[in-house]
Parts: sequence; structure tokens; C-alpha cells
Amino acid sequence: MQKMPGSSRSTKQNQAIFDLLNSQPFELKIDLIQTAFTCQDSLLVYHLIDYALLPISISKCETKYNGSIVSLTIPLPAHVISIQLMLPGLRTVGAIRMGLFGPSAVNEDGR
Repeated sequence: MQKMPGSSRSTKQNQAIFDLLNSQPFELKIDLIQTAFTCQDSLLVYHLIDYALLPISISKCETKYNGSIVSLTIPLPAHVISIQLMLPGLRTVGAIRMGLFGPSAVNEDGR
């Protein structure tokens, strides 16, 4: 975050926000919408480092809306990360929805 001219926030205040974010674990949620995939399929997620693929476990897989949506929850080992999702076979996916979430955090001063 850059300090904009005329901004009332100091660099120290901005740094406190970044420190809170950096201390939080994040999870990536991927929804495969209108899909023929199920949680029993071999869905694989990899952390791409240089040219190496390191597997990341899927912590939660669930189906919703009569099996038409498969939701994957993946704990992220780092905040800056490249991942690859591999879907086996020739099944359809109508859309993909992705979201990043983590637990709430409070600063020592209650903010």
C-alpha cells in the first residue's frame, strides 16, 4: 500500500495492518459450479515453485445443491503463492468461483 498525498494514515498505521495480515493463515476456497466432478475424484492441488510441483492437501471437500457444486478448501502455505489445480478426466465444469479467507484478527489496541 502506498501513502497517497494528503492521506491521514501514517506509514506506521499502515504497517500495523500489514503485520496483522502477515500473521494470519489464509485458505483458498474453490467452487466448481455445475460440474460432473465429485469429491471421490482425484482432484489435485500443487504449489508451483520454480519448475517443481509440490502437492498441497485439500483440507475439505464437500458437495452442495444436489451435487452440482463441489467446494474445495485448501490451506495456503504462503501468502504469495502460485498454485495449479488438476482435474482428471473429461468432465464438465460450468464455472469456477474462488475466494480467499482467514480468521479475524485484532490488534493489541483492540482495532
